[in-house]
Amino acid sequence: MRSRSSRGAWLGRVAPLAPAALLVPLIIMPMAFLVVGSFQSAPPGQPSVWTLQNFDVLWTADFADLVKNSLVLGVAVTVVSIAGGAALAIALTRWNVPGARFFDAVAVAPAFIPAFVGAIAWSLLLAPRSGYLNAPLTALGLPPIDIYSWGGVAGVLSIYSVPIVYLYLRPALLAVSPSMEEAARLSGAGRIRVVRRIVLPAIRPAVLSAALIVFISSLADFAVVGVLGTSAHLDVLALRIVELTTKGVFDTGRAAVLGLALAAISLLGLAVIVRGLAHRDLATIGARHRLHPPTGVGPLRWLGLAICVVYVAVAIVLPLAVLIVGSLQPYLSTTFSSGWTLANYDAMARYPGALTSITNSVLLSSLAALACALLSAMLAYVVVRRGGRLGRVVNNIAFSPLAVPHMVFAVALIWTWVGTSGIFYGTRWIVLAAYVALLIPYAMRAAVTAFQQLDPVLEEAGRMSGASQRRVVTRIIVPLILPGITAGAILVLYQAMKETSASLVLYPPGQPVIPVVIWSLSYQGQFAQLFALCVVYIVLILALVTGVTMLSRPGSRA
Repeated sequence: MRSRSSRGAWLGRVAPLAPAALLVPLIIMPMAFLVVGSFQSAPPGQPSVWTLQNFDVLWTADFADLVKNSLVLGVAVTVVSIAGGAALAIALTRWNVPGARFFDAVAVAPAFIPAFVGAIAWSLLLAPRSGYLNAPLTALGLPPIDIYSWGGVAGVLSIYSVPIVYLYLRPALLAVSPSMEEAARLSGAGRIRVVRRIVLPAIRPAVLSAALIVFISSLADFAVVGVLGTSAHLDVLALRIVELTTKGVFDTGRAAVLGLALAAISLLGLAVIVRGLAHRDLATIGARHRLHPPTGVGPLRWLGLAICVVYVAVAIVLPLAVLIVGSLQPYLSTTFSSGWTLANYDAMARYPGALTSITNSVLLSSLAALACALLSAMLAYVVVRRGGRLGRVVNNIAFSPLAVPHMVFAVALIWTWVGTSGIFYGTRWIVLAAYVALLIPYAMRAAVTAFQQLDPVLEEAGRMSGASQRRVVTRIIVPLILPGITAGAILVLYQAMKETSASLVLYPPGQPVIPVVIWSLSYQGQFAQLFALCVVYIVLILALVTGVTMLSRPGSRA
């Protein structure tokens, strides 16, 4: 018996190291090769020598401006997105909004549109002279709205960040039982005090996690800035990195240096978030994970309805209308004078690699979502329940890819697999490896938040009642963390479906994914076929996300 107990204790100590060991080939090795690559004189696979010349990019005259522009844009998008996402989440979970279930179902729809396609759509809506929305404003004698500006870039980026904030805050708000707030009010606490002492502490991990992801994602975005920011002379680090790895330059050494600089800024943001979560000792004993809004909230329900209607109109209806109209026109025309046709869908289907890209995107994105869900659940258990130095190391490693621009991380993956076994290089599985490594932070933060809101007392009570460890996991832990794990998996699913940077660098010849074909159509100026593919693309993502959500419902608790 003693040997069995010692063997069980040994397995208990070693078992958590198994999922953590997977982080070595997924993250640690590419990050190491990225650092090594910043000292190399040639791209991966070519003869190279050690050099410091790549670091001269840090001393150029415009480097400080690139950093400043990146920080200002990242902070602006984060503030607007948190405000918008919080307003939407509060309205749908607290204010008894009419049609709340419908708005809840469509709240994440803007995230299904690739950012650069959305930027093109908004450029058609708010082009200063010929935009669909600016034309009637000009006819009425009102000044047009210039989308090609700092405000335009920040606004469009915020539209595609609000769903991320909503997906983090929704389960966190639902996990706070309304009975706790009602008890506080019966004890004489005002509404503001209830929010400050009960609601905000409970949702703080979700708010900070969402803020960090939005901030870092904004720092790494190049598509929206490239489409809308050129006229406003908005240049950021991410766009400069793309210029160094495309357009025939492929200066991977200097791109790696700028990538490390951007990573340093992102890690600083991570340190701020970690500090904000320090010394937190709060858990939710019971939780609800479906919308059962309270009644009797008075005029707030109509304010919430107004927020939801404006959000749906601005974030969903208008961009999708442009995409659909564009897909049905022989050529784009704001006056609709070009007529209507379905030929764009036929031409899209015959475009080289279009149908193959659909199969590859569905397969790789689904596998990435499944892998990230399972891996993040195991890693989050280590981070939250084991804690200590191991938990901190695992958390930092799992979150670190979010601090690196995806295109730079893709180049690091090429360095890794060309410089080692080469087993994945030239296959679509290297794209899957990139998706899992780059998107595990999304699933990880959702899983960590779910475990932080799960009081260990529940597990201890189950064991004291005679339940086995397996029964505790399946009947207590899994049902309560499943909504958070599902939210993370959905984030991974649609982020993988629209991942552009890493896909452009890594996809093997003849095996593209949908974003690669979309980028190709955009580069060639075939916008009608581009919008046709995007309409199919969005319907496909909606179907996948709906399927994942429906499969997760039997394990949820009302």
